[in-house]
Amino acid sequence: MANTENLKIVRFITGEEVMAEVTSNSGECITLKNPIRVIVVPSKADPKNPQVGFAPYTEFTDDKEFTFSKNHVLTMFNPISQFVNQYNSVFGGLVVPDSKIIKP
Repeated sequence: MANTENLKIVRFITGEEVMAEVTSNSGECITLKNPIRVIVVPSKADPKNPQVGFAPYTEFTDDKEFTFSKNHVLTMFNPISQFVNQYNSVFGGLVVPDSKIIKP
């Protein structure tokens, strides 16, 4: 289960955005656990409104943690709740219902 306090979106200097649990952020390196790429895909129904999707960070390994030089990180920020829920549904964490659909 992901520690949602440590769940971040990391934008690399290449422009690539990855959502992952930050397990280490010290010195010259940052370590990410279970990273997934955040991608924008065109909508076939409405090309003017693209959709956001997730893709594996890398398809050719069973590794779960990756270490990067902080020189390659442009910024890091907290994901929106919908992204957190989607991430948790993939990696077995807690999925919190949208508060807008809960009625007193």
